[in-house]
This record gives sequence, structure tokens and C-alpha cells, in this order.
Amino acid sequence: MPLHFIHPVAHLRENPDGTWDKHDLNEHLIRVAEKAASFADEFGNGDWVKAAGLLHDLGKYNPAWQEYIRKNNGDYSEEENG
Repeated sequence: MPLHFIHPVAHLRENPDGTWDKHDLNEHLIRVAEKAASFADEFGNGDWVKAAGLLHDLGKYNPAWQEYIRKNNGDYSEEENG
């Protein structure tokens, strides 16, 4: 199984020095959920919004979507970029 299926990403960004910033998909979903819930807690809906935050990019776990993310970021490869 290719490594990009093992380490799904939400976003990739190439730095000026050629290194890559990888935003881990699981971490992204959790942080968005927590931040969104903190805003919605004021209205008593933090739990619902947290659930929505956890689900908002769930489709990015699809291997085809992971391939799309990488191909649209200079054919990024986990094997080449550690």
C-alpha cells in the first residue's frame, strides 16, 4: 500500500526552500471541530458543531482524493518527502 494511504493529509504546502508542510488530516479535523465548537458553545450548540467539524473533510480519506491532493501539489510523494 502506498505511503500516502497511510498518512492522509488535509493540505500540502511547499516552502520556499523546497521542503513541505503537511497538514495531517486527522489533526485538521480535530482542530477544526474544537475551534468551531468553542464558537458555538455560546449558543449551546457546541456538541453539534463539533460533530460537523469532525465530518467536514471526511471525504479526503478517500485514496482517490489523497492522490488528487498530491498531484495538485507538484506530485508530492511521502516516499520522497519523508
